[in-house]
Amino acid sequence: MKLRVALLGLAAATTSAACTAGPAARAPVAGAAVGNATSFLVGSLRPWPDADSPGLLAISDPTTNRVASYDSALVALALLRAGERERAGRILLGLAHLQTSSGGIAFSFTLPGPDPARPFERAGAIAWVGYAAVDYLDASADEPAAAARAAILALAHRAAGYLLERQVDRPGDPRDGLVLGGNGTIRYEAANEDVREVYDPGEVSWASVEHNVDTYFFLRALGRITGTRAYTDGAARIARALKSRAWSAASGQLVQGFGERGADEALALDCASWGSIFLGASGDRARADTALSIGDARYASHDPRSSARGHRPYAAGPLIENVGVRRHFAGKLPAQTWDRLDVVWPEGSAGVALAEWRAGHLDRAAAILDALEPLRANDGSLPTASVEVPFTFDTLPSVAGTAWVALVRFELARPEGHPTLWP
Repeated sequence: MKLRVALLGLAAATTSAACTAGPAARAPVAGAAVGNATSFLVGSLRPWPDADSPGLLAISDPTTNRVASYDSALVALALLRAGERERAGRILLGLAHLQTSSGGIAFSFTLPGPDPARPFERAGAIAWVGYAAVDYLDASADEPAAAARAAILALAHRAAGYLLERQVDRPGDPRDGLVLGGNGTIRYEAANEDVREVYDPGEVSWASVEHNVDTYFFLRALGRITGTRAYTDGAARIARALKSRAWSAASGQLVQGFGERGADEALALDCASWGSIFLGASGDRARADTALSIGDARYASHDPRSSARGHRPYAAGPLIENVGVRRHFAGKLPAQTWDRLDVVWPEGSAGVALAEWRAGHLDRAAAILDALEPLRANDGSLPTASVEVPFTFDTLPSVAGTAWVALVRFELARPEGHPTLWP
């Protein structure tokens, strides 16, 4: 079973020498980076579903007009922390308009809108949208925009319903207690001299550990602000399943996911970094520290051209898993396997930085973020990755990566023990 999906995020680490920078030395870098990043993120927003709509969505790729719901959720979270509450609320209204009656939200599409005949939904992205909605609702209850608040609360409730409907209740099944991946699958096939996209309809049968970490934090937060027992119970079931079956003692981190026949033990960065944050938040500090230390070292990488340092998304395995597609790009890939590729993934690197901060390692967290700055463009953006990998990563300005680094920079400015992101 393989869970890797094109256009999903991961990345970065740094050298121990960078950890010696003190707060005074870091402040100019952090302040400028956050300000420029906010301008870039605001510039990515467009009214949706039409030019006169109050709702907004982030355009992930302006050359193709591609929209990713995960990216829009991250921008809403970043703008809330930048004091742009009204604009963040408009993003959530745009996402609410995108949501279907079943609670599903298109993972990715090109404007003007998703094709209803080809639903492509991912549980993790829906959980992030729901979490952004909770973050908005939790920030202030007394505001004049009561209609907007009601729409955003309905968005969160429908997202939770979608996820709980996909929570497996089958004792003995490796996926029991976990939320399945969503609806629809996109894969790539080599055909003659070209590579074509193939859409496979139907419910996804695998459960991603990353998606379930996302869902855990969303359901737990929504249960807290609404008092709905079903949400807190759903989060607790996910926590029990992940802690009892997803931990790999051999690799020192969470596995990548589960199918009907068992675990996929591919080594993915987010299952180490986000896994560490989850384990710490759910009371397992010892395994959280193990996952963090191993993850920070195992995925460490650098970009020789820019001198940026960070993390790669996977520890090993082929860059392109489909054999036919891999042959199509033979001789054009920067490497054949992840362990041989010098690449920095800012989004994933920011996840490691957040895990370091949550473990009390402020200097290390700041050093990881500072080591990404050579990749920052004049418009404030960071790239998806420092190296292109076909159908997985490009080097274009990344809404998700830029937002993630901004979010973690905000966290680092908070007093220790007072997190706002996935507390």
